[in-house]
Amino acid sequence: MKPLLEIKKYSFFTFIVLMSVVSCFGQSPSNPTFELNPHELTIEDGTHYTGEMGYVKVPEVYAEEKSPHIEIPFYRIKTAHKNPLPPIFVLAGGPGDDPSILQQLEDIIPILIPYSFRSDVVVMEQRGNGLSKPNLSCPGAFEMPLDKPLDVATFSKEYIRYIKSCNTYWQNQDRNLKGYNVFEMVEDIEMVRRVLSYKKIMILGGSFGSHHGLAYLKSYPDRVDRAVLDSPEGLKHTVKLPSEVDRMLYNLSKLVAQDSVLSKRIPSFITLVRETLQELDKNPVTETVIHPLTQEKVSIVLGKYDLQLITAFELGRMGYRELPFHYLEMKAGDFSWAANFAIYIRVNQRKNLMAVLTDCASGATGSRWEQVIRESKETILGDALNNINFKACGDLSLKDIRGELQFDFVSDIPILLISGSQDARTPPRNAQEIMLNHRNIKLLNVKYGTHDLFREVYDQLGPIMTGYFAADKPLKYETPKEIYAGLNLRNE
Repeated sequence: MKPLLEIKKYSFFTFIVLMSVVSCFGQSPSNPTFELNPHELTIEDGTHYTGEMGYVKVPEVYAEEKSPHIEIPFYRIKTAHKNPLPPIFVLAGGPGDDPSILQQLEDIIPILIPYSFRSDVVVMEQRGNGLSKPNLSCPGAFEMPLDKPLDVATFSKEYIRYIKSCNTYWQNQDRNLKGYNVFEMVEDIEMVRRVLSYKKIMILGGSFGSHHGLAYLKSYPDRVDRAVLDSPEGLKHTVKLPSEVDRMLYNLSKLVAQDSVLSKRIPSFITLVRETLQELDKNPVTETVIHPLTQEKVSIVLGKYDLQLITAFELGRMGYRELPFHYLEMKAGDFSWAANFAIYIRVNQRKNLMAVLTDCASGATGSRWEQVIRESKETILGDALNNINFKACGDLSLKDIRGELQFDFVSDIPILLISGSQDARTPPRNAQEIMLNHRNIKLLNVKYGTHDLFREVYDQLGPIMTGYFAADKPLKYETPKEIYAGLNLRNE
């Protein structure tokens, strides 16, 4: 799941069409329209990569006989190996990342090439996002006022208004919004597998991509050869538990206590966080920041909820290493770091309805929601990591698949799980719970790692992952139980 406040750098890619090979069939799910075009990709340094860009037309809702069709794009890198293994299907996170996985292909293609040593590599676009047709981006944007602290009630109200309007807009475009959930996305994988004539596939997915991959494995276990899942989000983990977020906060506090420099300045990081939040609750502060749209200086008022959101977000990311230093800055009266973060939460908020529908459809059981509500009243950061992402679920035209997701299944498929010990977004507990239902599963712990594992330790992870995919017998392939990401807490 991607939080509302997540900010990503846009990147673009350019394809040069060399030739076109088209295979066309009927319009039914069993006989889809399918197109595949050889393409050459040129990245910034001038390197050329040759692959194939394709799409398949699939029903918006597979179970409906007269469903309108949508287009799911994919990109394939062919292996040159004489004895290839099943293809690796790459499943994106998010859902609904902007830019999408295919819109970032220019950036990730050098990483993907080593995976094609012994397998074709197929990169799937998510339905409703990126280059898919339609793309369910919401018209316009919404903003929150800058002259008062952010509060969850006002934030939720504006978000619900925006998403309801977006829901109505796409209904008026004759879109069946019940078609946007992880099980319909599972059928998209299956359709691409069929049109490309693969008997089995291997799965590479991180974060929501692991959720997507596990859902496919549940539906089509006989079609999966093996899987590598990083930052794993199990079928029951879409909604985050506040207690797990606080657990990461306490872990960070222990790391601060062990730091020879920071421990002298911060006797207890947990206490410092509590005191800073309490002070902001009583006395909001005003800071001057640069408005991201106008580039003019503006004032923004910060309160407790602003800092809860920012802290929860950074706990799951590489930035957790700087949190203690920034809290020291705020103790000294400098809230510029928080203000520069908060302005992007308040201004020009945009969403893709597909992402909201998909997360809401997976959702959580009633008992898990009760746990979230209970814990949010008891924990330091409350329900800040879920923030307002699920507030509009009850107003949407979606298919509730929570019941299907909750049924446990047992699998013998070889799986390599990769989990960061300081990842608040997909905490180690996720991996532990996933392991209960899979007999042939290996866990690789990244000590001090976060949700940004590929940015932190890919030099270590890459050879392990490519080796696992290329192994004749993955169950006998030796993988380490733990690797280390640098801790390097900022102290000045």
